[in-house]
Amino acid sequence: MQKTAIIIPCYNEEKRLKKEDIAALVNSAKADIYFCNDGSNDNTLTLLQSFERNFAGRCFVYHYEKNTGKANTVYVSVNKLLENKRYTHIGYFDADFSTPVNEIKRMLLAQEEKPERFIFGSRVLLLNSRIDRKTHRHYIGRIIITLINFKFRLRVYDTQCGAKLFPAEIASTAFSGPFKTSWLFDIEVFIRLKKSDLLQLGWEFPLVEWRDVDGSKLGWKTAFKILRELASLYRNYA
Repeated sequence: MQKTAIIIPCYNEEKRLKKEDIAALVNSAKADIYFCNDGSNDNTLTLLQSFERNFAGRCFVYHYEKNTGKANTVYVSVNKLLENKRYTHIGYFDADFSTPVNEIKRMLLAQEEKPERFIFGSRVLLLNSRIDRKTHRHYIGRIIITLINFKFRLRVYDTQCGAKLFPAEIASTAFSGPFKTSWLFDIEVFIRLKKSDLLQLGWEFPLVEWRDVDGSKLGWKTAFKILRELASLYRNYA
């Protein structure tokens, strides 16, 4: 029987995490939710612990004292869940719910139909879709994937969407070691899977709805950090 765990990495998300979103997710999705507190210095941990109490048995908290970034938080948390062997599938979604609950539910249902595949959200603007993405973020994303494809030929439209679900066996390969990058760790996931001949099991899932949420940490200044990380990928995955 399929059993899914969803990781939600959290760093100073006190103002963006909404109880109504969590309630909707718990009530509509067949998955356990793991909030992973990445050394927040606001009241995020207290808020997460209230979710754990209010939705006992469905919501859990992993608390990490030191802030190490989203990439490492997801890596450590995925491996914790792999070690306990309770789940057939493991995924992660952003704490701001830029991928809304109804889209998470659609992805979970799609995963049930094809449990052997790994599924990842794609923010491609199609007819009647509602993809509300800031222009600069879109162009940064297109530049990144263009540069990546010169080297790695991933043939993935949207590597950076923070909505992904993996069978446990594939997750063990994708998260087999710490990431070399922070902003581009999603790309490392795809590179690792391609090198292991698992990329063909990927399912790029067009989202009907996605929105940029205020408070995002990605801006033009971050683009320079991303360029350095691109160079790191070229070095480490030659």
